Amino acid sequence: KTKVVEADGHGTGWQFGNADAEGLKFGLWNALHTYKHYKESWTKIMRRCMKTDFSWELSAKKYEQVFHWAKMDDPFMKPWPFQ
Repeated sequence: KTKVVEADGHGTGWQFGNADAEGLKFGLWNALHTYKHYKESWTKIMRRCMKTDFSWELSAKKYEQVFHWAKMDDPFMKPWPFQ
């Protein structure tokens, strides 16, 4: 199942549900179809991609935030089925 994110006018590409050869082919077909038949949408996607920060610095900050949230509370210890 593939979702064309450009339909909402704010995406940077396509999502596809199955991480296999068929899912990849379907996603690639959508990209090529957009490139060939919807040049204006392709250009918008391309420009949004070039403006988006995909750096490790941004990812590292997100990981730091997750670890900070994880340490906020004590671990919940209630091993099932021994309650």
